[in-house]
Amino acid sequence: MPNPHTPSAMDVLKQFRSVFTAIKQHFQQVEDICRISGAQLWALAVVVRQPGLRVSDLAKNMEIHQSTASNLIERLVELKMLKKTRSEQDQRVVHLSPTPEGVNLIGKAPQPFEGALPEALRQMTPEDLGQLHTLLGKLLTILDAPENDGIPLAGITASQLTTP
Repeated sequence: MPNPHTPSAMDVLKQFRSVFTAIKQHFQQVEDICRISGAQLWALAVVVRQPGLRVSDLAKNMEIHQSTASNLIERLVELKMLKKTRSEQDQRVVHLSPTPEGVNLIGKAPQPFEGALPEALRQMTPEDLGQLHTLLGKLLTILDAPENDGIPLAGITASQLTTP
């Protein structure tokens, strides 16, 4: 006979839905206030904190593919939030710096810039993170879903995070 205190699959599904709802609400707030995606805000915040950063360093900082970082940067340049400057020593190297508009936007943007989920995970103990990592790994195996670098959740628009 099952233990009545053991959560069912539906109980866990409800928790996943609550997590996605919290993420969606944060991203919607970012989009409403800033008019850019969560991933764009995160990239802008990194550059504001580290002016002169190279594209490859931004990608490493955000743990995303360099081409994804380049796409984020191009949109922020179009919006006049970032500017790119070629290195005088090596013209292949591009340095990023925020514009006054970009700095201003960061000043009024909702935090955490990286998104609600990374911040929540940072508040967990190493032991809890280890258990969560192991259990999510099992879930990914059952789903036959490869772990990948993909786009950050902050790169998904709020409208893409709809719950059933």
